[in-house]
Amino acid sequence: MIKNLYIILAALMLLMCVQDADAQMFRGGLQLGLTASEVSGDDAGGPDKLGWFASVYTNRDISPFSRLQLELMYIQKGSRVYYDPWDDIHGNPGNGFGIKQDNDFDPDPDPDDGYRDYRFNLHYVEIPVFFIFDFSSLTGLEYVDRLSGKFGLSVSTVVGHSEEDKGLPITQIMAAERPFKIAELNVLAGLQYPVTENLGFHVRFSQGVSPMRTRFARNEVACTNSFECYRKRHQFNTVWTFGLSYTMFYGGN
Repeated sequence: MIKNLYIILAALMLLMCVQDADAQMFRGGLQLGLTASEVSGDDAGGPDKLGWFASVYTNRDISPFSRLQLELMYIQKGSRVYYDPWDDIHGNPGNGFGIKQDNDFDPDPDPDDGYRDYRFNLHYVEIPVFFIFDFSSLTGLEYVDRLSGKFGLSVSTVVGHSEEDKGLPITQIMAAERPFKIAELNVLAGLQYPVTENLGFHVRFSQGVSPMRTRFARNEVACTNSFECYRKRHQFNTVWTFGLSYTMFYGGN
């Protein structure tokens, strides 16, 4: 599967970069940044799982104010849940990011008292495709006219994962009970802003529209319509990314 993704990406990059008499400007570079993610169906708020991503990209003009961009990305996703009722009782709330404070008065937590310590680490190879448009085509407001918006789709596949519950590894058990889908489809949206001629900053939102794995059987959920059943039965990735991009080369007419 991963080999096929690389082949597809290489072919698309080649098509984007091939020049003819009417070729437009194309660019290529690197991106790096942080992720904040959550997985629906883990019975927790979010995004509480921090990680990072790195990618290579190429884009090509399709008009004076728009372009298409193709990327190959490694990205970390998943979920992180920590909750100790002792914190709420004794005035130490808000440890959603797993900041557990030591104390000599907290006995070993009862498994039925609401205590949770859950870690779900996911490693993905992802191929996003974006349509990017410049705000300068819409407004002349200072600074705002330097922004660009982007919308797109991506296909991703899991290349590694680990799962823990209260410090105990459950990776193999969960992989057997809830096998991962071969690939996922995500919808993407974001903003980017140029820092210098070659350096830019972006914020993106990614929402899985196809599940990463099935959580419940049909008879294990109560729902009123097919969409609600689909959402409750499966788990989906939600990710925010904050990154820098560096353009390494330019080409075209």
